[in-house]
Amino acid sequence: MIKGEAQNRAATTYNAASDTYDSPANTFWAKFGRRTVERLNLKPGERVLDVCSGSGASAIPAAEAVGPKGSVTGVDLSEKLMELARGKAKAEGLRNIEFKSGDMLELPFADAQFDAVVCVFGVFFAPDMPVAVRSLWRVVRPGGRLAITTWGPRFFQPATGAFWNAVRAERQGPLQGGEAVAEAGEHPIPDPEASGIKAVEANVVYALARKP
Repeated sequence: MIKGEAQNRAATTYNAASDTYDSPANTFWAKFGRRTVERLNLKPGERVLDVCSGSGASAIPAAEAVGPKGSVTGVDLSEKLMELARGKAKAEGLRNIEFKSGDMLELPFADAQFDAVVCVFGVFFAPDMPVAVRSLWRVVRPGGRLAITTWGPRFFQPATGAFWNAVRAERQGPLQGGEAVAEAGEHPIPDPEASGIKAVEANVVYALARKP
């Protein structure tokens, strides 16, 4: 699949799913988005870029963490999901956050512009994941952090396997010294009577790297 086709397919898919994106069955977005942000230990006044931001699961807690003197920019291909995110930010009175249409492979930002860059459950959708990781790393300032969260073992294969192959390649280069932490868990099904399934396995891995 060529790059333009991948972006168009992702945008179409998530626009179509926007009506149920934040349903009770999908609360894992908010759960893991917030946990990713907590691992960054964001400071008031920092500048954050959230890529593949969806409906704001990680961008909104990041905006809360950096406070009014900080800023958060969310980037996503789905305009409908960004509309949801803008509505949430407005409802919470957050004025230090904005959402822009954009592609992780062609981020419209200068080098070394952000104190922290976040990508939760998004990088494995890129048609070229090593390029995607380098694109995210490019806009992290020296001393800044890159946080990528992906599904763990036995979840969403083969995409997660391809992601870790990309990370291993990058760890020989700019991402040396990063750390990865696995978290095992389950995600409850809100209506088990309909399917007979009470919960599904939801293992995740948090990868964090600091730029020299």
